[in-house]
Amino acid sequence: MFFRSENTFLRPAWPEDRPALDRAGVPAASDPLRQAELTHALMVTLPTIAPGRVAGTAGLVARNGRWLPRIWLASAFRHLGLFEEIEDALMAISDQLPDPSGSSVRNPVPQLAAA
Repeated sequence: MFFRSENTFLRPAWPEDRPALDRAGVPAASDPLRQAELTHALMVTLPTIAPGRVAGTAGLVARNGRWLPRIWLASAFRHLGLFEEIEDALMAISDQLPDPSGSSVRNPVPQLAAA
């Protein structure tokens, strides 16, 4: 799954990304190639600001029947206001995914009564 926002590009992590992940200092808990808990583990890149560099990682974790974002940014990118943008991107992605609770109804429609 790929997602382009204003400043970021989120893409799947591939085995070929291992050297870049190691250079970025990604902790094991946020490593998209090691973390089994992350669903749709993604690399965060900034094509216009830092082409070719790993800015961070992101993914979704199923908790209590809903998707929760998990984001890690390298220290050089933490004070650029990107967390909210990445979180919004993950929420847009989660809207396209099946409900993690297994329910077939994502957003129940309220029952309306005629007055």
